Amino acid sequence: MRFLSHLSMAVALATAGSLTLAALPQDAQAAKKKKEKGSEIEISKEVRPKVAAIQAAMATDTPATAKPLVEALLAETLAPDDRFVAGQLAIQLGGTLKDTQLQEKGILASLDSGRTGPEQLPGFNFFAGNFAYGAERWADAAKYFQAAYDLGYRENNIEPLLAETYFKRNMYAEGLAKWDEIMNNAKASDKQPPESWYRLARDRALASKDKNLYAAWATKWAAAYPSGDSWGDAVAANRTTSQGDSAQNLEVLRFMKASDSLKTTRDYKEYAEEAQRKNLFGEVVAVLEEGKQKGVISAGDPLLVEVLQPAQREVSGDRASLPAQPSGVRGSGSSSVMMNFADVWLGYKDYDKAVSFYEAGLTKPGADMNRGYMGIGTAHAYAGDYDQAKQAFAKVSGTRAPVASMWQTWIAQQSAPATAAPAAAVEEPAS
Repeated sequence: MRFLSHLSMAVALATAGSLTLAALPQDAQAAKKKKEKGSEIEISKEVRPKVAAIQAAMATDTPATAKPLVEALLAETLAPDDRFVAGQLAIQLGGTLKDTQLQEKGILASLDSGRTGPEQLPGFNFFAGNFAYGAERWADAAKYFQAAYDLGYRENNIEPLLAETYFKRNMYAEGLAKWDEIMNNAKASDKQPPESWYRLARDRALASKDKNLYAAWATKWAAAYPSGDSWGDAVAANRTTSQGDSAQNLEVLRFMKASDSLKTTRDYKEYAEEAQRKNLFGEVVAVLEEGKQKGVISAGDPLLVEVLQPAQREVSGDRASLPAQPSGVRGSGSSSVMMNFADVWLGYKDYDKAVSFYEAGLTKPGADMNRGYMGIGTAHAYAGDYDQAKQAFAKVSGTRAPVASMWQTWIAQQSAPATAAPAAAVEEPAS
């Protein structure tokens, strides 16, 4: 697929500032000199009659008769100025005839001459890249697109095209590194990369079958454009890189709830059943009630009879039986016992009590420090105490670290000022 069609290319080239050549057969014309010697284009005596013949043919009712003359001139070994002029003639005639192959020859000749002006170089390199892209000459396309990009060209979706030249060669790591560079350059210029760029990069990372690349780019998308969809994708991607135990799975689901990325009945069912296995009745009720309120769980869903109603019957007695503070736990209370009580209080949305039990659990022998700090961070985040949540999540390491990092990013988004409307969407290239 080409981002710039052949017809669009012809129109663009017609307005790209190609050199307007006067007929130059007269000696008087050749004698004219510009004040800025060295910047002028001087046609050699040997080529001047050929240029005149081409121009004469182009001016007739049958300009196609000029094509073999132009191609013959391009085939010669020419001095830089002569090659530049031959290229300009090919561009002009190609536009008249809607002959893109002739236009491509003209662009390449103009670039190869070294005489293309700075105002034309960015566009001409882009056009050369576009022709190569259409012909599936990916390395050539990458070379010319990169040259145009480095010269400041930012039109016609050059950024996705440049990255795509790597993916077309199955160079996924290099293509994603190029996306990273492009996005960082845009940010440095105070331009927010459009969401379509992140989606494209995420899609290519997924196609690479490299789980770590996919997780990284899904998370970048969610960080730049947070939504239930983007965070859900980031969570799903990160889940593929590490398989945690049941407790860690519940922690992931808690983050999904906070980031509004529980989207399907299956999501709510998984959450409710995970909490049910741990007798977290308050959490079961809270998540299923949310699913009902959002219309994700229908009134006739078996979950309501099989999971929600039994949990509702347990809530009152369960909550009344809980110790209100760590010192009320019978016996010494192991670390896991303290953290289990913390989980229960978290489900009942009593976040202060949850934090106190997690902290008590951390002081016990054999404490799972990462579980404790993850719980403390989650409780503070749910309560809106973001500074304290960040401090706790910063202490999480190991297999829980990716989820803690997502929490950190999500917290930063909650306190970030509202951003301006994102840039217009960029057309995505066909696979």
